[in-house]
Amino acid sequence: MDFVERLIAAQRLKHTVAILGVDPQLDSKTAPGVPPGYTLARFCCEIVEACAPHIGAIKPQLAFFEARGLDGMRALVDVLKLARSLGLVTIADAKRGDIGTTSAAYAEAFLGDGDFACDAITVNPYLGSDALAPFVARVRTGRGLFVLVKTSNPSSGEFQDLEAPHRPLWEAVAERVHGWGSDFIGAEGFTPVGAVVGATYPEHARRARELMPDSLILVPGYGAQGASAEDSIITARADGLGTIVNASRSLMYAYLKGSDSTPGVAAAAAAATMRRALNDALTAAGKTPPA
Repeated sequence: MDFVERLIAAQRLKHTVAILGVDPQLDSKTAPGVPPGYTLARFCCEIVEACAPHIGAIKPQLAFFEARGLDGMRALVDVLKLARSLGLVTIADAKRGDIGTTSAAYAEAFLGDGDFACDAITVNPYLGSDALAPFVARVRTGRGLFVLVKTSNPSSGEFQDLEAPHRPLWEAVAERVHGWGSDFIGAEGFTPVGAVVGATYPEHARRARELMPDSLILVPGYGAQGASAEDSIITARADGLGTIVNASRSLMYAYLKGSDSTPGVAAAAAAATMRRALNDALTAAGKTPPA
């Protein structure tokens, strides 16, 4: 099966639109990024395995693994192997995008068959079509991508909302994403050329779905960034498909919220709560959770 088919199958099997962002934070002055007594690989793998019944995919944030050097990248490989063994779709949160052979190398690294290979990747469209062409080409081999369109961070509008010239820049990007994906419509009428649209801007999410009716939309912002379940499911179709909602810190670090649970047990409980909240929001909006 290709990326879209695998993702939809996982969502229906587990009745979920939730995914896990694997973001092992770096140590801070107040807290370690990895719990005492754990290695990075053990911590991340415990969280992934615990959350697996409630999620359709994982989205490892590469920066947190790269920052830890060789040990970090070895841990990433372990996480990806475990996810595949659990039937989870893997999305490299890499936000890559460069020119020519550099972009082709990134595509080979994360959408090829090597150690860091994933089912999909997040990409940055700022350099234009030629930067994304090597990633789009991988769609033909069953891979997927999520193009940054309207991100969830507070200052995203600094550039993304600029008029260019008669509409916000992010809308121009959304229309281009629709164009890139129009030749690859597949399972359930979706294209594997998807988009990242933050839940923290619900009015933009509605407009994004209008501009990209066939795209899978990856939704960050739920949980630690403050977006509600109701905001997070705006881009879902009536059958609950077309949207995947990411949570990272609120799942990985649920054990810090005062319980005596292990990281895995706390994460599983938080993931179950997230799945239930999103499904309740879908139902309240007159939509059907994936089934």
